[in-house]
Amino acid sequence: MTEKGIIWYFELNANANSMLKDVVKMEQFITVDIGHLLGKDRDLNTFVKKYGAAFQEFQSLLKENRSTVTLSFLEEESIPEIKRIALDLKTRYENVLVLGIGGSALGFRAVLQFLKGPFYNLEKHNRPRIFVLDNVDPAVVKKLDELLDFQKTALIYTSKSGSTPETAASFIHFYKLYREAGGRPEDIVIICDRRENGINRIAKNLGCHLLHIPRDLPGRYSVLSSVGFLPSEIIGIDSKQLLSGARAVHQAITSAPPEENAVFVLGACLFEHAQKGRTIHVLFNYSSLLIEFGLWFMQLWAESLGKRLSVAQEVVNAGTTPLACLGATDQHSLLQLFKEGPDDKVFGFIKIDHFPADVELTAEFPAEVEYAYFAGHTLGEQLSIEQLATEMSLARAGRPCYRVSLPDISAPTLGALFYFYEALVVYTARLWGVNPFDQPGVEEGKNITYSLLGRQDYTGRRQEYEKDIEQYSKEQKIYKLYLK
Repeated sequence: MTEKGIIWYFELNANANSMLKDVVKMEQFITVDIGHLLGKDRDLNTFVKKYGAAFQEFQSLLKENRSTVTLSFLEEESIPEIKRIALDLKTRYENVLVLGIGGSALGFRAVLQFLKGPFYNLEKHNRPRIFVLDNVDPAVVKKLDELLDFQKTALIYTSKSGSTPETAASFIHFYKLYREAGGRPEDIVIICDRRENGINRIAKNLGCHLLHIPRDLPGRYSVLSSVGFLPSEIIGIDSKQLLSGARAVHQAITSAPPEENAVFVLGACLFEHAQKGRTIHVLFNYSSLLIEFGLWFMQLWAESLGKRLSVAQEVVNAGTTPLACLGATDQHSLLQLFKEGPDDKVFGFIKIDHFPADVELTAEFPAEVEYAYFAGHTLGEQLSIEQLATEMSLARAGRPCYRVSLPDISAPTLGALFYFYEALVVYTARLWGVNPFDQPGVEEGKNITYSLLGRQDYTGRRQEYEKDIEQYSKEQKIYKLYLK
């Protein structure tokens, strides 16, 4: 921590504990700058008095591995089996199709994009190719039907509950194609929790590979489990390294006192800004490799904090709205609103300090003042300058900002980033007084879907929902735009 107490360093040291002994030692730091979120009042003693006790309780749960997020560390025991399955699929198949939605897909998509880039499947040496289907859009499903040879395509079906309707429907469809192509049922991988459910029974009847998610680990926190580890291993990412970064941040969070702890001060700042009407949490990711991470963040933040009732069953309507943006792209689409529109937002920035390769620009048009100044600069340098310029511009307009700087593009760094935001959201939920691990707001939509599709154990409410739909339809006011 600096003298002013506004920048924290999380060391990603691969020798930090015994589980990392096979990972090359790194002397890298994640830095978190909260100076322009704290504002002029930088006395942290007030925060400690107001929120310190809640944070120390949170720290104790982490230290004693009694927090739900620490369940990920138990997944280390599953890694040898995960590696064995991944190697088997890699040697047998040219393609892998991952079926999931929400937390069963977003986390791995973030891993794939950050560590392998957006063009992984187009690179000739990358086999198997990997595809993630996270919707029941028939147009996309039909494209996959045409694209994939199901004699050469492995299936991974991920559903925490084992019955998520979108993923279940996709599995029915692609299992049929796989079976008709002569696929081996024993090569299918099912990832779900251990409770008695239909997909566990199907997996046992088919003789599939069966991996279990810790029962109390919600899907949006499951990227550091078999959900994220298996497809990561298939594309050559060591899941132990993802876990090593998470462990390093865990140690940093649990060892530092509140006034020297980035999670404590950042969580307290975000909570206080929300009380002042800043109810939108913008995360500006300054690399195209972080687009999918931004989508993962939005689910984590919204589903964990957006609650009508507190744990004491009081109506609180808690939470702030997450919005992920891409820098520098969204400087040209959203920045005008951010700087001069309503003062209802806080801004987080994530940047990468060191890219594995950079692009140096040359003096191609020296006579043109709008182009000559690029000579000798790199694209990485420009992206970094534009991030700082955007942040400073917002801060000077009185908009609160914080920044997370990543040392590099690596599995430990990404694992650290996942765990940092998981811990941040769980601590912030304590300040709101809500449960960060349930999602009652999405259950009604599921129940209506089950009933209208005729699921046997939900037919009792079908008539009620049909009447509601009839009334809802009467309230519509429709305008038709004719396309001639």
